Amino acid sequence: MTLATATTRTDASDRRALLHAFETFGSMSAQLSQTFDALRAQVAALQVELGSARAGERQLADRLSALVHGLPGGVLLLDGAGVIVEANSIARELLGEPLEGVAFAQVLTRAAVGPVGVEHVELRCGRSVAVSRRHTADGEVVLLTDVTEARLMQNLLARQQRLLTLGELAAGLAHQIRTPLATALLYASQMTMPGRNPEDLTRCAERTADSLRQLDRLVTDMLAFAHGGAARESVTLTALLEQVAQWLRPALRPGVRLTIRTQAPELKVRANAPSLVSAVLNLASNALQAADGELEVELLARRGEAGRAQILVSDTGPGVPEHLRARIFEPFFTTRARGNGIGLAIVKSVVEGHGGHVALVPSPRGAVFLLDLPAEVNS
Repeated sequence: MTLATATTRTDASDRRALLHAFETFGSMSAQLSQTFDALRAQVAALQVELGSARAGERQLADRLSALVHGLPGGVLLLDGAGVIVEANSIARELLGEPLEGVAFAQVLTRAAVGPVGVEHVELRCGRSVAVSRRHTADGEVVLLTDVTEARLMQNLLARQQRLLTLGELAAGLAHQIRTPLATALLYASQMTMPGRNPEDLTRCAERTADSLRQLDRLVTDMLAFAHGGAARESVTLTALLEQVAQWLRPALRPGVRLTIRTQAPELKVRANAPSLVSAVLNLASNALQAADGELEVELLARRGEAGRAQILVSDTGPGVPEHLRARIFEPFFTTRARGNGIGLAIVKSVVEGHGGHVALVPSPRGAVFLLDLPAEVNS
């Protein structure tokens, strides 16, 4: 084989290899082009989907914003530090400006009249709002509901209920007044009879005065029952119980021990102090009158559940019979010969007038009355 023949064969083999390489490159280029076109189509489709998602998010955000601003109550969005980041128009009307960028607690202090409650706030604009708060992943949502009209209706209903009860009491009061009045008239008439000795005159005067004092107590109790809208102030339960003790200690007889205990010294209520003191004093006085001999009376102030303030009046006396417990708060119901049966009805009226309730708590010994009242915030 000549050198020329070998060279020719080598050139042909190289051409075939080069042609095969070009064919392979062309095939791979076509595949890459197809893959690129498919990826570009997928990217375009993803971009369309992303645009639709963003449009949906914007639409959802717009709907939520319209919903927040269209709600009939004030809505505030707080961040994790309690600072207002967004507020609707009603919240601005109720709380005033500025709101965004200000701590919610600071806004309440600025807009409220008096102490700020946990669930209710009286505003300087004259409105009453209920406050509802819900935690979220990144902050808090606060809803302010205008309850001014509802509270006015509640106060009107409570007043009408007191007047209705007062009318029922007045009907029974005639019978209650008749006995001491007749006694006073009888002894007063005896004092004018000729020939009475000084001892008889003194006795008639004492009986007349005693009957008149009983009448005075009846009138005082009736006025206390009817009086439901007295001015209120912030006062600690400790101070209330100390006032009760000042009135009660002079009336303690030998063998009676009075104990005052306070588990929460700074616990406060917003109350008409004289009427609340009178209610607690009424319960303690009942304990003194119901028992003979040795007796222990305890007044306890404590913090109840859910931000409540509680006063317990307990004694070691005979207690209240089971069959009478359901009736003890009824007006004019009494088991004492000289009782008028209005004391516990007044206690119930006073406590309910302060937004609380009173109950006879089951006890293995004596009687235990529980006065449950709303406590002031931060007390």
